[in-house]
Amino acid sequence: MPIREWYLNITELPAFDQSTLDYLQELKPHKAKQWDLKTNQMKAYKASLLEQLLKIQNNRCVYCGTGLRRQLVDREHFAHKDQKGGWPEFMFITENLFAACGYCNRMLKGTKSMIKLYNKNYRDCEFHLIHPYFDTASEEISFVERGVSDAIFVKKITQKGEDTIDFFELDSASATARRAGYITEIAMYNQLSASDAAEVKAISHFRPE
Repeated sequence: MPIREWYLNITELPAFDQSTLDYLQELKPHKAKQWDLKTNQMKAYKASLLEQLLKIQNNRCVYCGTGLRRQLVDREHFAHKDQKGGWPEFMFITENLFAACGYCNRMLKGTKSMIKLYNKNYRDCEFHLIHPYFDTASEEISFVERGVSDAIFVKKITQKGEDTIDFFELDSASATARRAGYITEIAMYNQLSASDAAEVKAISHFRPE
């Protein structure tokens, strides 16, 4: 099926057993430094989180939609967790956690503010940009064909969509080229034997599922 949505619309959330939930609850009040704890419980939580996010997102970046290279994938906090100027209280909220490529997360997003209007209940916050879980991305932006191309060119629908396009540089030449390259590579696998496809995937820049 052709890809027509690149900024992902997340409809499933990671789930954890009760012992993990109890562990995270016991850490309250949450502080940013807790994310880097080396306990076995934290390691298991973060490993499970990443595994589930990659499956939910089909190994694609939540923001640019192209494939994730595992060595550069981040467990991304939409509302950043930094102690100064951030929201560590939302650090373990599943609706706030996604998988993103290092470029989108580190180079573009960083610790910039995502919350326009704060509420202690995360679900009631108002966000500056398209929220991958609470918003429907296709109602804010669309990806369209031009000539004989695939749907790799982005258009705004709403102001929030325009702000999101600008923020993540989704209309840049490089972002458009990455989308085209991702589609080309996926299509190529349909023409390869299983063994050849596995070999290409092993060295792939995109590693599509």
